[in-house]
Amino acid sequence: MSLFNQNLNAFGLDLSDRTIKVAQLKKTGEGLKLVGHNRKEIPEGIIKDGEIKKESKLVEIIQEAISESKLKSISTKFVIYSIPETKGFIRVIELPKTEKGKITEAIVNEAERSFPTNIKESYLDWQILPKNLADSANEKTEILVATASKNLVNSYSEALKKAGLKPVAAEIESVAIIRSLISEQQSFRPVLIIDLGKDRTSFIIFKKPAVQFTASIPVCGNEFNKAVAKEFSVSAEEAEKIKLECGLNYQKRSGRTYKAMLPSLVNLVGYIDKLLNYYQEHFSSEFHFEIHGDSLKSEHNLKAAESKSAKVERIDSSISKVIICGGEAKIPGMTFYLSLQIKKEIERANPWINIITSDKGEIPPISRDDSLVFVTVLGLAMRGAGEY
Repeated sequence: MSLFNQNLNAFGLDLSDRTIKVAQLKKTGEGLKLVGHNRKEIPEGIIKDGEIKKESKLVEIIQEAISESKLKSISTKFVIYSIPETKGFIRVIELPKTEKGKITEAIVNEAERSFPTNIKESYLDWQILPKNLADSANEKTEILVATASKNLVNSYSEALKKAGLKPVAAEIESVAIIRSLISEQQSFRPVLIIDLGKDRTSFIIFKKPAVQFTASIPVCGNEFNKAVAKEFSVSAEEAEKIKLECGLNYQKRSGRTYKAMLPSLVNLVGYIDKLLNYYQEHFSSEFHFEIHGDSLKSEHNLKAAESKSAKVERIDSSISKVIICGGEAKIPGMTFYLSLQIKKEIERANPWINIITSDKGEIPPISRDDSLVFVTVLGLAMRGAGEY
């Protein structure tokens, strides 16, 4: 099963422990249009920590999610599905100049050194990243490498086949999220994406042209719900309603919801701070120069750029933007709270940025709030429609 293989006319399917999302896009003369979509809850225990435990039950839920598609029916059996961020690894590696016939061997050898997994028991796929003009003097090649357990990928593929579908590609979540949220106009400065979900929170640092770093922590919606349920002595379902009603508003319900969630929020902020500091220490010293009217150039090629009388600017390599997505991003006050704590502006994700590209003021078919949970699956659907 390819992790990068480009296939057309497929819909996207995003699985997590507690939800399934499906979406199909199609190309029109005015860009991409949403054909159908759906989101369905998965009862506890069917998928646990990304691993399928009750296949027959999952097959039924997959079939129901597709047959109950909103707008129009999903019109294809071909599917591109997500691999949980915690179950795959993705990294940019550098290789010295290598003979064409030996590049596969070199990538495998480097992957064995770089990834904390048994490569022989994993699917391994890669893409050679395009060189900037700045790298013309650098003989090293950057390669985006992804790997995932064969057992896990095969288990997902088998469940989808039993649901009557034809899997054509698997994709690690972070790759789909980047496709969904990062536009071609994005600068060369890094972006941090916080995917605040029901089962976990994932962090993605993207710097053109690829994902640079990913990590996940257990602070998540379920943890918030447990804290609220304990505070009010209610069920998890009722806690979810209270959480979305009160959010982080200190005045609602005497601030009890906020106080209940505060220990988890402090842990979340602490991790974000550590991540930002780590990136600052290890990557911010790598600065570049931008050649206006041309591609990015780095310091070692500065003289060549100056010889062309180009305008040169130093580009700050610190995190330029923080984007938040995922279902828990809908919690009232969450974006403001995190922005205040980490002292950076945070924007809510817009997964329509690469789908609705006309300037006609078209309204997305899914509300801005609800779109936050469809970020990954819309990225998968874009690939299925031929947008890479």
